[in-house]
Amino acid sequence: MTDDIVTTAAQQITQGDYMGAMSTFEAHISDNPDDPSGYHGWAEAALFEIQENGNLDEKGNDRINEGQVQSYLRRACSLAPDNADYRAAYANALIEFDRIPMAVRELRKLVDLGSASEEVDISFHLYEAARLLIESIDVKTNFDRSAPIARQFIKDAVEFSLLGLGFQSADEAMEYLIED
Repeated sequence: MTDDIVTTAAQQITQGDYMGAMSTFEAHISDNPDDPSGYHGWAEAALFEIQENGNLDEKGNDRINEGQVQSYLRRACSLAPDNADYRAAYANALIEFDRIPMAVRELRKLVDLGSASEEVDISFHLYEAARLLIESIDVKTNFDRSAPIARQFIKDAVEFSLLGLGFQSADEAMEYLIED
C-alpha cells in the first residue's frame, strides 16, 4: 500500500502536479503517522512547488507554510534518524529558508551519521550542501565574503565541501595543499 502511494505521488511530481502529490502524501500521513516517507515526500513536493511556482500569492502571503515544510522534514528525521537523505533534505531546506545556523547544525549531524557507518555515503550530500551554503551566503552578503555572517559560515561550507570530496577531515585535505 505504501509503495502504491509513493508511486502515485512520484508520478504526480514528475507531471508537475506538486500540490496533488502533497495531497497524496497528506492522506498517507493521516493513515500512517509513523512512516517518515510521507512527511519527507510531502515536504519535497512542497519545495518543488515553491521552486517552480514561487511561494507568494497575489496578496503577498505565503501559499505554503515554510514552518510546516521544516516541521515535516524534522519529523522524518526523528522517525528515521539514520537516513542520510532525510537529514540532507532537512539541512538543504533550512539553507533555502535562510536558517543557516540551524542548517549547519543539521549538516554536523549528517557528518556524524556518515562517520558512524561506513555504509552511509554522505559525500554527495555534503558537497551539494556546501554549494548551497556558499550561494546563500553570497546572496545574503551581496558577494562580500568579509561580512561577519560570511566569515562565520564559509569555514563550515569549505569543510563540508572537502568532506564531500571524500577527505576524512579538512586537515587531511590541507596536507595536499601544503608544498614540501
